[in-house]
Amino acid sequence: MRSLLAMVCTLLVPSVQGGPPRALPKLPVFEGRAIALTAEQSAALARGEPAVQVLNTKDGRVVAVFGIVAIKGTRKAFVNRLTNFPQSLRAQGIQRFGVLRIPTAGANVGTFTIGANDASSLRKCRTGKCEFKLPASEMARAKAMLDSGGDGPVKLAAYARRRVAEYVSDYRARGNAAMIVYDDFGKGGVRASDAFAALLAASPYLTQNAPALQRYLQQYPRSRPGDANETIYWSVEALKGLLPTLTINHVVVSSPPGTPGMTVAVTKQIYADHYFEGMLDERIIVDRRDAPRGDGIYLMLLRQYRFDNLPGGVLNIRGRARSALHDRVEAELRRARQP
Repeated sequence: MRSLLAMVCTLLVPSVQGGPPRALPKLPVFEGRAIALTAEQSAALARGEPAVQVLNTKDGRVVAVFGIVAIKGTRKAFVNRLTNFPQSLRAQGIQRFGVLRIPTAGANVGTFTIGANDASSLRKCRTGKCEFKLPASEMARAKAMLDSGGDGPVKLAAYARRRVAEYVSDYRARGNAAMIVYDDFGKGGVRASDAFAALLAASPYLTQNAPALQRYLQQYPRSRPGDANETIYWSVEALKGLLPTLTINHVVVSSPPGTPGMTVAVTKQIYADHYFEGMLDERIIVDRRDAPRGDGIYLMLLRQYRFDNLPGGVLNIRGRARSALHDRVEAELRRARQP
């Protein structure tokens, strides 16, 4: 009986006041299975609270979280805030970030410092074993700079700013072909573009509802949708229990003409200096059909991280990561409800 109730609640959410049922939008499919809300999550959504769940994944290194919340206001107003990228990043709880202008130069990349702990870790780096996610050539260059004298950390920080600017410029020119190869863990290296492709394949929502946007993410800088609003930014964030991590991300916002009443914002990670081989964040903004005067939307969020190594056991890094990402998505959805 409980399973039947949960299935029904994936389609209809009872009103808090006992009025007519509230129709949910079509929820995404993840790894071949439609996401479904439990009865408790449906009830939370009806009360105006976020419904969030950690999803099961076929790849044990991937952590995926889905969340949905009802928001008062129009989709146009929400998207206007979303495409004010500095405001939007702050609203997501990101404190340290910078939008990378065109042309990208070291001067607008931000301030990097190489502390004593970082320097010690970089000196120990070798192919297949490094605390920083880097190609083997950059590991060797970092070690040489640090060993060149007392000002090695300062030189390396300046070099890192230049390399970020060069990397972003190369990505803007060549797209996925320019994405980095990580040589920090295991054998053979991991292409960031392959990690992105695997995460994209796990969720067919874009294929079904925003195919032009999916093509653009795969073929960038070719095939740009006419309405695309986009930027590339860096940020430094820390999940609870993990080291602060520098990431570089490409975000694209589009309203697919073939799917009226919907806007999609996709964030694609193109670099991370710790932990993450790939990250894909899909924000789906859908008009609520039941909202009076059209003044209401649903915000759905499907976020995936692929870690380079995610052990359980005594350290239980996997468990901590799942819990931290659940809490972060819930906090973001709560902030999204604020005017």
